[in-house]
Amino acid sequence: MRLLIFSDTHGVRTPMKELYDRYPNDGIIHLGDYITDARWMRERTNGHPVYHVLGNCDYGEQGPEQQLLELGGVKILMMHGHRYGVKGGYLKAFYAAKEAGAQVLLFGHTHIPYIEQREGVLMINPGSLRNPDREYAILEIENEKAKGVLLQYHD
Repeated sequence: MRLLIFSDTHGVRTPMKELYDRYPNDGIIHLGDYITDARWMRERTNGHPVYHVLGNCDYGEQGPEQQLLELGGVKILMMHGHRYGVKGGYLKAFYAAKEAGAQVLLFGHTHIPYIEQREGVLMINPGSLRNPDREYAILEIENEKAKGVLLQYHD
């Protein structure tokens, strides 16, 4: 199973669609800050799974602030991260993932790409497609194990 991971797109939509077309995938995860971009993707992918959470810039929008998914036998905690103070460190978000029994923690908010395996939890922040380096991530799940990679979008 391959999942495309985006966060903090802030209206940058075309690269998401081009990456969806480029990489065979089983779903898209959007970690907030312009949840409308996630909805835009859902409309253009004919019902393809698009999972999303609200970010701190999603004023007045409806949707979950975090989600615990189980995909391919792996529990994934999705959040934007602002409620856990990720700009000051990842410890609170990490403990939330541990408490939820998640093997993967996906978050955004900082616009800084990050990946680390810590005590059985794979933590990934894909960065932002709005940044000059236009970052995103791919999460691969196989045999109930997850691995991730940080990437940059190039036209």
